[in-house]
Amino acid sequence: MNVKKKTLTGSLWNVVRTFTISFIDLFVYMYLARLLTLEEFGVLTFCLLIVEFANMLTNVGVNQNLIQRKEWDLSYFSSVFTFVLSASVVLTFLLGLIGGGVAFYTHSKLAALVILSLSILPILVGLQSIFSAKMERDFLNKEITTIKGSAAVFSGLLTITLAYNGIGLWSVVVGKITQHTVVLIWFFTKAKLKVSLSIERSHLNEITSFCLPLFAIAVVNFLHGKASNLYVGLVLGAEKFALISVSKKGTEVLSQLSITSINKMIVPSMSRVASEKKVAAFYKVLHFTSLVVIPSFLGLGAVSEKFILLSFGAKFSESAIFLQITTSMIIAQTLTWFLPNLLISEGKTKDALRLKLISVIGSVLVSGCTVWFGVEVMLISMTVASYLIMPIIVSVVKKHYDIELGKMIKLCLPSIISSFVMITAIKVAEVYLDLYSIPLIFDLLALVCVGGLTYAIMIMIFFRSSVGEVVGLLKKNQ
Repeated sequence: MNVKKKTLTGSLWNVVRTFTISFIDLFVYMYLARLLTLEEFGVLTFCLLIVEFANMLTNVGVNQNLIQRKEWDLSYFSSVFTFVLSASVVLTFLLGLIGGGVAFYTHSKLAALVILSLSILPILVGLQSIFSAKMERDFLNKEITTIKGSAAVFSGLLTITLAYNGIGLWSVVVGKITQHTVVLIWFFTKAKLKVSLSIERSHLNEITSFCLPLFAIAVVNFLHGKASNLYVGLVLGAEKFALISVSKKGTEVLSQLSITSINKMIVPSMSRVASEKKVAAFYKVLHFTSLVVIPSFLGLGAVSEKFILLSFGAKFSESAIFLQITTSMIIAQTLTWFLPNLLISEGKTKDALRLKLISVIGSVLVSGCTVWFGVEVMLISMTVASYLIMPIIVSVVKKHYDIELGKMIKLCLPSIISSFVMITAIKVAEVYLDLYSIPLIFDLLALVCVGGLTYAIMIMIFFRSSVGEVVGLLKKNQ
């Protein structure tokens, strides 16, 4: 099997894995949103946000470093294992000490206890990344999907069962720890790699030089994606924090199912593509992604009110407008999402960090200055800023690759135009459906069908050549 076919197959398995995990997480999230009060749900999302940050720091860069190396070196693996284990232990300690303290003084004793209990997760997640790197390097995405998917299903059922029996927030704690413990043990068994606690100075230099910029990128990414949530929680309180967290859950799941799944394959695939062919490969990925991602996000925004009511209940109805504004950023995000990993695939991690810094500075500054005027004003301002910084981001990449923003936009135009026609059709259909007493779930399904059919018809009639190019690309990878 050639690299192109492995990449395509790996991407499909990534989608399956991400869909399974995201679906389970979303279902549990929706169940707990209905079960808990707004304040309790705000405490839960705050705790999970802090733990997510710690988990992200444990495996950043290390996985990519092991994947992009030309040859697998067992001694280097041992050095990476020792490095990650040490870093994870430190992060676990800091999470319990600092995260628990912040939760205690800003929320409650319960929040502090929840974070202390979850502080073991950085160790479990960090070690998972080491063993999964070898499997990803060998394109064993099917095995990874089986392991992570099975663990997610089991932990999801366990969490719901415990929550149904009155355990409350602690059901999430038990479910998360169980899930990541099972995955780690399974990965360790499947990878069959000898583990030794040793680290060589030369290896340490390589690890730090490659990973430190990616470590900074991860921090920047987190701040870029979560700064608005944190500002809302600190300035506007736990209830508004719960509302904006719910509004972003739908876009997070869509991102994981689409862009994130494809993005995970960019480094292992691009690192094996000749430098002179990387721009062409990037354009193909962008073209394919735009046809799927842009209509999905804009369509979600168009049905946001009914989606929120059905998924989370009437008490979260205010989240609908937040979701609609957030999804409008997707065109700018699609155009720039893959650029950092394009640079990382060539080992240009410092410039990849520069891209992220540009995004996060805009996001943090804009959200920090506008959150005082309300969530809606903050989100609208962030949306405008995301489009204004696009040319700056592309200009950084142009130092290494001959990419053109105009061509990137042109590749996305078929999906953009068709998506706006789709939104119009959804809004017209919504007016007529509201005249009848249709159950909410069937109302939402009808709107999704109208939107999907409208988009498909537009693409096939007016932009058939774009579909033909993507189909041709897929056939070449078979």
